[in-house]
Amino acid sequence: MVKWLQILFFLFTGPVNLYAQLVITSPVNNQIMQRDADGNATIPVTGYAHFPYKSIAALLTPIEGNVHKAKQWSFSQEQVEQGFLNTVIKAETGWYQLKLIGYSDEGITDSVTVPRVGVGEVLMVTGNSNAMGLPGLGAKSMSSQVISMNMVNKTLNAENITVAPDDPMQPPQFEILKSDNYIFPNGETAWYWGKLGEMLSKRWNTPVLFFNAAWAAANSENYRDAASGKDAYNLYVGKFWPNRQPYSNIVNTIRYFASWSGIRAVLWSHGENDAQLRFKEDDYFNYIRTLIANSRLDTGYNIPWVIARNSASNTQKEPYLPILNAQNRLTEIKNFNIFKGPYLDTIQIPRPVSGHFENVTGGLQGLTLAATSWNRSLPDSIVKKIIPIQPAYFIHTGVTPARLYPGASFTLPYELTGEASGTISMQAELLDKTGKYVANAGSGTKSPLAITIPPNVPNGDYRLRLTASKPVLPGSVSDEFYVNSNYKEVEFVNTIAARIESQSIYVSWLLAADPELKQMILQKTTDGTNYNDLQSFAGAGTVSQVYGYKDNNPGGGSIFYRLRMEYANGTVAYSTIVTIFLNGAPPDLLVFPNPVANQQFYLKAKTGTTIQCMLFDISGNEHPVYTSDREAIGLITVRPVYHLPSGVYILKTVTDTGSTTQRILFK
Repeated sequence: MVKWLQILFFLFTGPVNLYAQLVITSPVNNQIMQRDADGNATIPVTGYAHFPYKSIAALLTPIEGNVHKAKQWSFSQEQVEQGFLNTVIKAETGWYQLKLIGYSDEGITDSVTVPRVGVGEVLMVTGNSNAMGLPGLGAKSMSSQVISMNMVNKTLNAENITVAPDDPMQPPQFEILKSDNYIFPNGETAWYWGKLGEMLSKRWNTPVLFFNAAWAAANSENYRDAASGKDAYNLYVGKFWPNRQPYSNIVNTIRYFASWSGIRAVLWSHGENDAQLRFKEDDYFNYIRTLIANSRLDTGYNIPWVIARNSASNTQKEPYLPILNAQNRLTEIKNFNIFKGPYLDTIQIPRPVSGHFENVTGGLQGLTLAATSWNRSLPDSIVKKIIPIQPAYFIHTGVTPARLYPGASFTLPYELTGEASGTISMQAELLDKTGKYVANAGSGTKSPLAITIPPNVPNGDYRLRLTASKPVLPGSVSDEFYVNSNYKEVEFVNTIAARIESQSIYVSWLLAADPELKQMILQKTTDGTNYNDLQSFAGAGTVSQVYGYKDNNPGGGSIFYRLRMEYANGTVAYSTIVTIFLNGAPPDLLVFPNPVANQQFYLKAKTGTTIQCMLFDISGNEHPVYTSDREAIGLITVRPVYHLPSGVYILKTVTDTGSTTQRILFK
């Protein structure tokens, strides 16, 4: 059996942490929370501590010209002991740096930082291709005040149909909006929205975040059909868009982003297709009213809409009154929370060959003109009437085990902060390494939540996101954990690490909720085979817990630490091994310990090394081996698949740079 491994761990021979001792999962860098009428927003903070600190402080520091005061607070002793940090902080308009600082009794100080967190304006765009944006038409990069998610969730299939899923959306990750960046989930460039964001930012001295759910070639009937539960028909291609698009991208962006960040309004820019198709006034009016009403019904959020008046195009050079009249009527519906946007039919007529607004080199700057028109339509007097949506509460996802197998179960604590009223139903969404939704892994209304990994998931790294339903509101995302069908037990130790301070070694670990655990015994070996007990620790029950041990007599050479997990039913399991090399690490790819006493040995390799291991007896017969880079942190664990008799064997290791062989004695 040949095993190939991509080694991704960190190796060290000095005082370097193998794991980040403090982790922040929420907020993420460049995140912006929608401010209220007074310029304030609430920022949710979720993090984990992997070291037994005495106290953990948080500091929110104004940056980039923000004149407001810094905010500082400390997490409760209970949260520090559990290693599950969660709180909310109210802040004013502007950019901040968030920093967590952990202090220990031994004088150890650790910190972690989110460089930029904003309080400002969140806007979602939708409509047709002239709202979506197209590359190569002169979009410009903006300042660091304008932000988007630089990705899309759509593909163009072989039949020329745009396909996007109707699934829970991935966790957020934000960037400064550059000219050729995407605006999730559909925007293909900064288009003129980046320029509008720049204008609004300068006027209001605020960060601005955009989402863009516009859809090329979609007319009002398409939006009505998809909002009514049917797949919409693309008459230009002669086929249906699957997954109730383009409507699904609108509601899912609201559910998975606007609900969590808050939002000022949806900006609707649309009408050219319908004018070319000679849609009737009442049809356009009824179709878009259905779209807006159903989006609010399906998401549970009464988000304001701002509707541009739009009908002219390269083929329809004159304004088309039925569409304009319908758009005006929509803004006049009493108590429908719709506002009048810009009139765009006078901009860049006739349109360029592309049929879209365009910043023409040496000519008319259509994108800039469109942004200017939108900016004029959003004066302070109107914006004060556009009451934004802000999240009522936040969900903080607790500590997960480190390793599981398909079908494994565990319990996951969570916390709610804010004004959560009534019974909140939770779904546990399993996400793969890229953030793509895989499956639901549990549901319930109380913490801790029962989680079961689906039995058919492939091996790999996953995370969990707890999400409320009715209406949908996503929470923070957990740390990564590993699922592999070869495992038979759950590894409840979320992280284990060792660090050298002065003449001592500190071993620390974060334990996920493990209700059946009776006690843990920290063990140590210096020969890789014979472990000695150092100290026992009680389990923590239904909550997570941080533990630590100071080894004042570490010895020398290669030192291994592990936890023996003893359960109430009499079963025993062992944690991942953590290794410290004192007085120099063994050479790369050299087997140790050698001789091998328990059918298992280790190798060290440089980060990023791809390695193949093959084991032969003296007669040249190959014996299959199992290899893992997850059982001992910083090392490759190797053992034969089948028990081997005592004797001399040859290990061949192959890397990208060549191969080596060495003799191993199995006792």
